Amino acid sequence: MSEEYPPYVRRLLDEAQALLDEDDYGQADTAALSFEVLALFPENQEAAELVYRAFSDPWLIRDNRKAIGRHIDEWDDRAWQQRRRLALSFRYMSRWEGRHWQYEADAPSEVAEMLEEGRHQLLQDYLLGQSRGSEVAWSIFQEAIRRSSDPAEVMLWVGHLYADQGYFAESIEVLADLLAGYPHTDGARRLWAEVRWWRDNQQRIPWIPPADSSDGSRFRRMIARVDPDFADEELDPAAMLEYFPPDQANLPADFEVPPPLPDELRDKIEAALAQTITSPVGESPVDWSYLDALESGEIDVTQFPEWAQHLLLEIDDPEQAAFMQQYLLSYLANPPLPEEEDDDFFDEPDLEDE
Repeated sequence: MSEEYPPYVRRLLDEAQALLDEDDYGQADTAALSFEVLALFPENQEAAELVYRAFSDPWLIRDNRKAIGRHIDEWDDRAWQQRRRLALSFRYMSRWEGRHWQYEADAPSEVAEMLEEGRHQLLQDYLLGQSRGSEVAWSIFQEAIRRSSDPAEVMLWVGHLYADQGYFAESIEVLADLLAGYPHTDGARRLWAEVRWWRDNQQRIPWIPPADSSDGSRFRRMIARVDPDFADEELDPAAMLEYFPPDQANLPADFEVPPPLPDELRDKIEAALAQTITSPVGESPVDWSYLDALESGEIDVTQFPEWAQHLLLEIDDPEQAAFMQQYLLSYLANPPLPEEEDDDFFDEPDLEDE
């Protein structure tokens, strides 16, 4: 590390590294200390890479894949689902002091109805992929900030909401304005540093499938193969869920909902946002090529470890066997664990003893 940093930075980074070395569950705390450094010195590459090393822990990768997999299948490559993966990951790993906000209860009272209406609009994009919702939400939030007698409080609320929903670029824009106008707002710079790291590294979070294609093509092919009837019904554009405009009763009488963005302008905005991602993707510790085999249905069980092949031989039901094949394919894509920490459930000697 360059000598330009004061001694306490070295102490913080050493403490973070010690947590990572000594505590099986210290990854999030290691990242939190690193974000403290990045809040003071945003270009400190040692701190930024220490966050990534903490997030590359094999057990952490497995735990987060399981947790996110309860909500989103890894083969679901729709863009808004990728954002949800990022949002869930941010929530799981963040140790920022305000992370337990209850957005409705903790909204600044002066503009609470506006903020809640904006949040509902944003949720239409976050949960359903209705991009019109995020367009309208941005206008509502900007108007709430303008009308508030305490814009710093509102901006911090909005900045964290965007981060909490996986809109890191939007969060950074709001937080940067907050710091420019109100640099001493409690917790703002620390949150900015954390969200900035996520924005710049979102393409290489180890437990999230790469977003090489976010057009939903894999999702459509998987659904068509797994459940053709569902695919015919749910993938028909005419059957898409309807967008619900904001309730004007919760907005100022003179507030005008902005017109929809032209497609070409939206494309330019998305391209500009993509340029904010500065970190290279690099080689993932997870072997995501398993998704190709899963999609094609061509799973070669002879390539599985011997213990996994024995396990499959014990299953008589074809559907259960197919499910277990898919599960094992996903499990074996994880980075290897140190031998002394291997999962007892998949301990080969025990299987052979049985």
